[in-house]
Amino acid sequence: MKKLIINIHHWLGSFFCVLFLCWFLSGFVMMYQSFPKLSGKERISLQEKGITGTLLSPFHIFQKDSVQEITSLRLQQQLHRPVFHLKTTTGKTISRYADTGALLDISSKRALDIATAATQITAVSEITSLTELDQWIPRTHFLSHLPIYKITFEDPSKTHVYVSSLTGELLQKTTHKERFWTWLGAIPHWIYFRDLRVHNTLWYQLVTWLAFFGLIMTISGMYTGIIRYKKKPKKRFQRFKNKWYNLHYYFGLIFGVFVCTWTFSGMMSMTPLNWTPSTSLSKTEQQLWKKHPFVLTDFEDITWQLFGQSSKVNTAREIVFSKFQGDILTHFITASNTHTSFLNTTDFSYTKENFAAIIQLFSLKNKIEDISLLTEYDAYYYSRHNTRKLPVLRINTEQDITYYIDPDTASFLFKSSTKNKIERWLYHGLHSLDFSFLAWNRPLWDITLIFLLLGGTIISGTGVVLGWKFYKRKLKKRRKKRKK
Repeated sequence: MKKLIINIHHWLGSFFCVLFLCWFLSGFVMMYQSFPKLSGKERISLQEKGITGTLLSPFHIFQKDSVQEITSLRLQQQLHRPVFHLKTTTGKTISRYADTGALLDISSKRALDIATAATQITAVSEITSLTELDQWIPRTHFLSHLPIYKITFEDPSKTHVYVSSLTGELLQKTTHKERFWTWLGAIPHWIYFRDLRVHNTLWYQLVTWLAFFGLIMTISGMYTGIIRYKKKPKKRFQRFKNKWYNLHYYFGLIFGVFVCTWTFSGMMSMTPLNWTPSTSLSKTEQQLWKKHPFVLTDFEDITWQLFGQSSKVNTAREIVFSKFQGDILTHFITASNTHTSFLNTTDFSYTKENFAAIIQLFSLKNKIEDISLLTEYDAYYYSRHNTRKLPVLRINTEQDITYYIDPDTASFLFKSSTKNKIERWLYHGLHSLDFSFLAWNRPLWDITLIFLLLGGTIISGTGVVLGWKFYKRKLKKRRKKRKK
């Protein structure tokens, strides 16, 4: 049995050593540069300020589109014209001008104008119409926006901007610096190569199984190390004649546990077997949250006229409409904050007891235990970069389900069950060391993570050398057998 486990470690280690070395080296980069993503806050900051012009009611704008129920509805200014973006419950997105009701027609010239207006870059540019996803927009949710216009600016930052032909919105913005570090960080770390990532199921299965067999390799390595430890060395810190074996062995004893937990938590990031429930509201819960379906007839002419007269329309960068307890809410989003009111311009106000009463409707058997207003992040609602909104409402129930709500906008943020909370520690806790005593104490977090990554890098680096020697020995034995 011992020999079998040692052989498993030798064979798997020789196969995985290069991959693990890439994971550890890219981990250093991942501490400071993840995969480029146009965040919601950055997207809003790049949009035109103030929505002006004639605003026809969504009821009149989309009445020819056979919209049964709305998932989301947004209003924004695009090259000095107001535009509605409507998404239906079937997943279809429809974008129309709010002043005429005409469908958007995004040409390459218009895409360039949109990108130039958003970024304020006037340098020479090149426009490419993409009919398939590329390295910087590899995820399948971009497919509905194809063809996508890629604008390559010849500015000092070598900025690339991606514009949707469906909505005319910016989908992605990257610079040369971001792309360079992402090739050294997120792409090898997540195995995020375009030709693989666009095949979502294949990518998911590959990463999950690589992590699984990598975990077996690390566990068998720790077992092998314990067996070797029981034997007394001939000299202090010299259990093997080969210096690479010695380095691999001693660093494995010290850092092996962390290599194991990192591999395990990496596998947990893929949520194998979908063992955790969704953190979003179920369809039934969404219906209870909205009370009535979100439909076009909600936008009556009289109420819409009151909305159009609001001064906040002229200062907002985007206006989002939502349904909450039978009423339409309007969220006026600026670069710095969000103001929420009812469609008739009355300010929105809801008590924590009112929110708790709605949550109680989700399950009458699951009684509410505690309601509190968070003014600081807790163990499950947090952000290492302080980007998540505070204060938020936290509601705990008897069945250990915690709900997080933005009381100012009536936005449901997420829910966390017992399994979700376990996953938070098994994935984020073990993988990114997101523990309060570390994550919120910089540079202690940086020093700790760099120290552990160095240990893992040395284990993997020596593993590459030993793996090469292992293969050479096996090849040599095969050649001898053939000669015989």
